[in-house]
Amino acid sequence: MYEKEEVKLHDMQKGLEKLPIPEEALDQAIQQGMQIAQSSKRRKKRSFKRIAWTISIAALLFITLVTSIRVSPAFAKTVASIPGLEHLVDLIQYDKGIQGIVENEYYETVGVSQTIDNITVTIDGVIVDESGMVIFYTTESPTKLSSGDYGEIEIFHNGKSLLGSTEYGNPDQQDKKYRSDEITFTFGEQQKYISKDFELKLNLKNEQKTSFNIPFTVKKDIQKGKVFTINKEIIMDGQKMTIEDITLYPLRVAVNIAFDRRNTMRILNFEDIRIEDEHGEVWSSIRNGITSFGGNDDHQRTLFLQSNFFEQPKNLYLKFDKVQALPKKESFIVMDLNRGTVLKESYQDKVKITDVSKLSIEAEMKGEHGKLPYQLFSGLEDASGRELDTDSWSRWSDNDSTHWQVGLETQKIVNPVKVYFNAYLNYLKGNTSIQIK
Repeated sequence: MYEKEEVKLHDMQKGLEKLPIPEEALDQAIQQGMQIAQSSKRRKKRSFKRIAWTISIAALLFITLVTSIRVSPAFAKTVASIPGLEHLVDLIQYDKGIQGIVENEYYETVGVSQTIDNITVTIDGVIVDESGMVIFYTTESPTKLSSGDYGEIEIFHNGKSLLGSTEYGNPDQQDKKYRSDEITFTFGEQQKYISKDFELKLNLKNEQKTSFNIPFTVKKDIQKGKVFTINKEIIMDGQKMTIEDITLYPLRVAVNIAFDRRNTMRILNFEDIRIEDEHGEVWSSIRNGITSFGGNDDHQRTLFLQSNFFEQPKNLYLKFDKVQALPKKESFIVMDLNRGTVLKESYQDKVKITDVSKLSIEAEMKGEHGKLPYQLFSGLEDASGRELDTDSWSRWSDNDSTHWQVGLETQKIVNPVKVYFNAYLNYLKGNTSIQIK
């Protein structure tokens, strides 16, 4: 998977041996290499390949420098001088869009700090486009940070909060004086900015309930999305869907799909949806964040893929073969959250509901059916038709079982509640290939 990157690193090593070494850059690069190695230990849910690759980069940087391999100014700039680099490297491992952003210098260093209650939050750098934003940050304190979890996190522009989804990595690094991570915002709609000024609002769940409001300004031009109008209807296994348009942003590719209301199946997960160029180079679905937007009615959905924004291929194709789907009447489970009971079981009884309450739902699947690398559920709808607010989604495995949990916010609920599936190992027959350009 990383053959190209390994070749680049090997070629880089050969070229750097001939160049003079700047001592200051050497010291900075060693520190960055050590931070990368440390950050790999702080992540709780990394795959073995991802950990191994992150550590290998850190080890290569460290060993190369320590053994007097010479460093160029360009190398110092791209590897040693970017704050929060460890998380850029972390993302690059499995997101070609982020790799393209770094290679094309679209990542921007910010370096703005704010100190409250003796805690300092620094925005190290940002990536921003019309679809969202990634903020790389560090948190420092003279004493150990008792909790790193967050309350409300918002990004403001022109005095208004930009609505959408917010995700962060692993801030809950307890008993640490220093933390480094990233916050990813995926906006609900395309943004048209009137300036380059933003403000990050960040609330810590510590004893003081410390709140930060950090203004910052980006200097680089914010790239506009490239829109391709498709309007192509396809039929898979008797189910109709229309690929309406595809928009390429630096951070992600947005694919808008409409589903025929007369379909008998509810479309769940597009397991292998991808973009390919004329050489077979693949940009797959997002693996480190929000993969889609769409309601429980399943009439309209936006799927997010890794971006090839900075590439210049002659041809592009949208392809998918493995589309998960369930009969509409079997695509949800019915529960009474007040009584903690299941009123309608899951499709083919493959899912066992292990806990039900007004604050959380837990489920378990065993064997092959439990090997889903996705969130099991996609949304909850009460008897009034209102989508319920959730505050957490988690997944873990033990022995031959996989478990999922949905955390609910305190709210008024009209029972019974429908809990919709997001993924299930049941597939439509057929495959699709659509030329984008």
